[in-house]
Amino acid sequence: MRITRCDCDMLHVPLARPRASPVEAASGRLNHIVTLLVQMETDTGLRGLGFAYALQSSGRALLALAEDDLKPLLLGEDPLDHERLATKVYWRLQTVGRRGLVSQAYSAFDLALWDLKGKAAGLPLYKLLGGAREAAPVYGSDSAWLWMTPQQIIDASAPYLKMGLMGIKVKVGGDPETDAERLTQIREALGEEIWFGVDANERYDYATALAMGRFFEEEIGADWFEEPISCEDVEGHARLASKLEIPIAAGEMLFGLDEFNTYLQRDALAVVQPDITRLGGLTGWLKVYALAEQHHRPVSPHLLPEVGVHLACGLPHVTSVEWMPWLNPLWQQPPTFAGGRLVPSPTPGLGLEINPEMVQRFKVG
Repeated sequence: MRITRCDCDMLHVPLARPRASPVEAASGRLNHIVTLLVQMETDTGLRGLGFAYALQSSGRALLALAEDDLKPLLLGEDPLDHERLATKVYWRLQTVGRRGLVSQAYSAFDLALWDLKGKAAGLPLYKLLGGAREAAPVYGSDSAWLWMTPQQIIDASAPYLKMGLMGIKVKVGGDPETDAERLTQIREALGEEIWFGVDANERYDYATALAMGRFFEEEIGADWFEEPISCEDVEGHARLASKLEIPIAAGEMLFGLDEFNTYLQRDALAVVQPDITRLGGLTGWLKVYALAEQHHRPVSPHLLPEVGVHLACGLPHVTSVEWMPWLNPLWQQPPTFAGGRLVPSPTPGLGLEINPEMVQRFKVG
């Protein structure tokens, strides 16, 4: 089997629920998701689908890398050779960048390779990965943005809890007193029995993170404290982890196996959150998963539930899926729920079919 064609498109997918307030949007925070879409054809007739995202860019650089540098390296190759192709790309584009944009752009191609691998085997991706379970625990992640009032968060989260999701994740990282008051109101309204994550998106300094972490564990009963401080401060994460009972979750901004290894060697996080787009696709992500397994750390993939459901159902140490339905408009059939859990498609590969009308609507130059 050989790759005969790669079509690369840049999309700006609008959000049904904004992640930015009007003030934030006016200052440049985007309320659409920049998406690199890759559709790969082979000489056997099988087609692979891959995608990557960015939150604060036009996407032109991602598209240029895809078209000018990555596509020529893959055309004519055997798509089943995902390790060899990842190595080829790494060495050929090392002077352009070993991390960052190269990894993000290539992740869409790598995901398409894995989609093809599943289709060639006649297996859904989760079965190809190991078939650990048939449905995955999932938490809501788009119902509690920092700009929303407690009542808006309560109202937006209620449908998720009614569906039976394990719980929600709430954004913090503004004024500490305001954060504490918001969380208290939300926790009291939604109840103590649900899973409750707290995510600071690196916005606190160390002293504030330590004080707020103690509040989250003692007064809120939060289940994890995500990205409390800058991702570059490994030592700070390690100190927080040693002083707090609440599990520290992190990893979405880490770009390589070595960065995760540094965190894990320092016992700096309790929940590992690798992002497929940051790691060059599923090939790199699986190496981080293996490392986390060696350190006996649970894994919860960052974003992209379309892929996350396969990871959580395929691999035993993936404990939850983050439900962020940003890309749902692109699919003929988005991921489905059963009994509050996310269920992977039984069709081979990722089990996703593009909605061509939406692709044309969101496509940019």
